[in-house]
Amino acid sequence: MPIEYTVVSILLALVQVALYLLIGRGAMYILGGSAREQNFIYQLFKKGTEPLVKGTRLITPRFVVDAHVPFVTFILLILAGLLLIQGRRAICLAQQLVCG
Repeated sequence: MPIEYTVVSILLALVQVALYLLIGRGAMYILGGSAREQNFIYQLFKKGTEPLVKGTRLITPRFVVDAHVPFVTFILLILAGLLLIQGRRAICLAQQLVCG
């Protein structure tokens, strides 16, 4: 496999891990109730996603409510994942590879 394909695949895997962390954080937010801040698992999800959420806060306008920034992060990661999938497909087509 070409190096471009490998790099795009690694980036896609990182985006997928970030998406899973955000999904876990959202599920624990809903299921944890008011005691979620004391929940160890919720804290792990929060630590794993906090850099992404802070980065999204930097690029979003101020009228976006802070409570909605994790959702915006989720949407941006979905878009990044779709772009990486398209990029991987384009690499396969351009180099006439058999990719599965």
